[in-house]
Amino acid sequence: MRVPLDHNFPEPVLSCLEEFIPDARLLPIRHIHPDLPRLGDRGLLIALHQMGFRALVTNDYKMLRNPLPLAALCKTRLTVFAIEGLGDDPIRAAGALLLNMPPFVKAITNGQAGAFWLKPRNPRLTDPWALFKKAAERRQEEASSLYEQLKVTDEDLQSPIVRI
Repeated sequence: MRVPLDHNFPEPVLSCLEEFIPDARLLPIRHIHPDLPRLGDRGLLIALHQMGFRALVTNDYKMLRNPLPLAALCKTRLTVFAIEGLGDDPIRAAGALLLNMPPFVKAITNGQAGAFWLKPRNPRLTDPWALFKKAAERRQEEASSLYEQLKVTDEDLQSPIVRI
Protein backbone atom coordinates (compact mmCIF):
# COMPACT_ATOMS: atom_id res chain seq x y z
CA MET A 1 0.00 0.00 0.00
CA ARG A 2 1.36 3.42 -0.96
CA VAL A 3 0.92 6.11 1.70
CA PRO A 4 1.71 9.75 0.82
CA LEU A 5 3.66 11.82 3.35
CA ASP A 6 3.02 15.55 3.42
CA HIS A 7 5.99 17.83 2.73
CA ASN A 8 6.55 18.48 6.44
CA PHE A 9 7.58 14.90 7.23
CA PRO A 10 11.15 13.77 7.94
CA GLU A 11 12.05 11.92 4.75
CA PRO A 12 15.60 10.87 5.73
CA VAL A 13 14.41 9.37 9.01
CA LEU A 14 11.55 7.43 7.45
CA SER A 15 13.55 6.21 4.47
CA CYS A 16 15.99 4.54 6.89
CA LEU A 17 13.08 2.71 8.51
CA GLU A 18 11.36 1.63 5.30
CA GLU A 19 12.38 -2.02 5.60
CA PHE A 20 10.66 -2.23 9.00
CA ILE A 21 7.28 -1.11 7.64
CA PRO A 22 6.14 -4.12 5.63
CA ASP A 23 2.50 -3.10 5.18
CA ALA A 24 3.01 0.36 3.70
CA ARG A 25 5.34 2.24 1.43
CA LEU A 26 5.71 5.81 2.66
CA LEU A 27 6.06 8.22 -0.25
CA PRO A 28 6.93 11.89 0.16
CA ILE A 29 4.41 13.86 -1.90
CA ARG A 30 7.21 15.63 -3.79
CA HIS A 31 8.22 12.19 -5.14
CA ILE A 32 4.67 11.55 -6.31
CA HIS A 33 4.34 14.80 -8.26
CA PRO A 34 6.36 18.04 -8.05
CA ASP A 35 3.22 20.22 -7.80
CA LEU A 36 1.76 18.46 -4.76
CA PRO A 37 3.83 20.31 -2.10
CA ARG A 38 2.54 23.66 -3.42
CA LEU A 39 -1.13 22.73 -3.09
CA GLY A 40 -3.34 23.77 -0.21
CA ASP A 41 -4.87 21.07 1.98
CA ARG A 42 -8.12 20.86 -0.02
CA GLY A 43 -6.33 20.63 -3.36
CA LEU A 44 -3.87 18.08 -2.01
CA LEU A 45 -6.65 15.80 -0.80
CA ILE A 46 -8.49 16.03 -4.11
CA ALA A 47 -5.31 15.48 -6.15
CA LEU A 48 -4.34 12.42 -4.09
CA HIS A 49 -7.84 11.00 -4.56
CA GLN A 50 -7.61 11.61 -8.31
CA MET A 51 -4.27 9.77 -8.38
CA GLY A 52 -5.79 6.74 -6.67
CA PHE A 53 -4.35 7.23 -3.19
CA ARG A 54 -6.47 6.38 -0.18
CA ALA A 55 -4.55 8.13 2.59
CA LEU A 56 -2.32 11.00 3.68
CA VAL A 57 0.08 11.38 6.60
CA THR A 58 0.67 14.94 7.76
CA ASN A 59 1.86 17.12 10.62
CA ASP A 60 -0.71 19.71 9.51
CA TYR A 61 -3.36 18.75 12.07
CA LYS A 62 -5.00 22.18 11.62
CA MET A 63 -6.58 20.86 8.42
CA LEU A 64 -8.89 18.87 10.71
CA ARG A 65 -10.26 22.15 12.10
CA ASN A 66 -10.80 23.82 8.73
CA PRO A 67 -14.12 23.23 6.90
CA LEU A 68 -12.53 23.67 3.45
CA PRO A 69 -10.23 20.60 3.58
CA LEU A 70 -12.75 18.74 5.76
CA ALA A 71 -15.34 19.01 2.97
CA ALA A 72 -12.76 17.50 0.60
CA LEU A 73 -11.98 14.76 3.12
CA CYS A 74 -15.69 13.90 3.40
CA LYS A 75 -16.06 13.65 -0.38
CA THR A 76 -12.79 11.89 -1.20
CA ARG A 77 -13.15 9.41 1.69
CA LEU A 78 -9.39 9.41 2.25
CA THR A 79 -7.93 8.36 5.57
CA VAL A 80 -5.80 11.12 7.09
CA PHE A 81 -3.26 10.56 9.82
CA ALA A 82 -2.51 13.96 11.38
CA ILE A 83 0.03 14.42 14.15
CA GLU A 84 -0.39 17.45 16.36
CA GLY A 85 2.48 19.34 17.90
CA LEU A 86 5.50 17.49 16.49
CA GLY A 87 6.13 19.33 13.24
CA ASP A 88 9.35 20.77 14.63
CA ASP A 89 10.60 17.44 15.96
CA PRO A 90 11.08 15.02 13.04
CA ILE A 91 12.30 12.11 15.15
CA ARG A 92 9.26 12.19 17.45
CA ALA A 93 6.92 12.69 14.47
CA ALA A 94 8.39 9.61 12.77
CA GLY A 95 8.14 7.65 16.01
CA ALA A 96 4.51 8.67 16.54
CA LEU A 97 3.70 7.53 13.01
CA LEU A 98 5.47 4.20 13.41
CA LEU A 99 3.84 3.48 16.77
CA ASN A 100 0.41 4.07 15.33
CA MET A 101 0.83 2.57 11.85
CA PRO A 102 -1.05 -0.71 12.48
CA PRO A 103 -4.53 0.78 13.07
CA PHE A 104 -3.94 3.33 10.31
CA VAL A 105 -3.00 0.65 7.77
CA LYS A 106 -5.88 -1.55 8.95
CA ALA A 107 -8.38 1.26 8.43
CA ILE A 108 -7.10 1.91 4.91
CA THR A 109 -7.09 -1.80 4.07
CA ASN A 110 -10.67 -2.15 5.33
CA GLY A 111 -11.79 0.85 3.25
CA GLN A 112 -12.55 2.95 6.30
CA ALA A 113 -12.29 6.67 5.68
CA GLY A 114 -11.71 9.26 8.34
CA ALA A 115 -9.08 10.99 10.39
CA PHE A 116 -6.61 9.75 12.95
CA TRP A 117 -5.79 12.86 14.98
CA LEU A 118 -2.84 11.95 17.12
CA LYS A 119 -2.02 14.26 20.00
CA PRO A 120 1.19 12.94 21.53
CA ARG A 121 2.05 14.23 24.95
CA ASN A 122 5.35 14.94 26.51
CA PRO A 123 6.05 12.24 29.07
CA ARG A 124 6.60 13.48 32.59
CA LEU A 125 8.93 12.07 35.20
CA THR A 126 7.02 10.37 38.00
CA ASP A 127 8.28 9.95 41.55
CA PRO A 128 8.68 6.21 42.24
CA TRP A 129 7.27 6.66 45.76
CA ALA A 130 4.04 8.03 44.27
CA LEU A 131 3.85 4.95 42.03
CA PHE A 132 4.58 2.70 45.01
CA LYS A 133 1.76 4.32 47.00
CA LYS A 134 -0.68 3.70 44.15
CA ALA A 135 0.45 0.08 43.91
CA ALA A 136 -0.10 -0.32 47.66
CA GLU A 137 -3.58 1.23 47.36
CA ARG A 138 -4.49 -1.28 44.65
CA ARG A 139 -3.48 -4.04 47.07
CA GLN A 140 -5.44 -2.26 49.81
CA GLU A 141 -2.34 -1.99 51.95
CA GLU A 142 -0.68 0.90 53.71
CA ALA A 143 2.31 2.09 51.67
CA SER A 144 4.82 2.53 54.48
CA SER A 145 4.21 -0.91 56.01
CA LEU A 146 4.33 -2.57 52.57
CA TYR A 147 7.57 -0.75 51.87
CA GLU A 148 9.05 -2.02 55.14
CA GLN A 149 8.32 -5.57 53.97
CA LEU A 150 9.77 -5.09 50.49
CA LYS A 151 12.47 -2.47 50.83
CA VAL A 152 15.96 -2.88 49.46
CA THR A 153 18.48 -2.55 52.27
CA ASP A 154 21.98 -1.09 52.15
CA GLU A 155 23.22 -4.66 52.54
CA ASP A 156 21.16 -5.70 49.50
CA LEU A 157 22.86 -2.97 47.50
CA GLN A 158 26.30 -4.15 48.59
CA SER A 159 25.75 -7.87 47.95
CA PRO A 160 26.61 -8.71 44.31
CA ILE A 161 23.71 -10.01 42.27
CA VAL A 162 25.99 -11.05 39.41
CA ARG A 163 29.72 -11.60 39.47
CA ILE A 164 31.67 -9.08 37.42
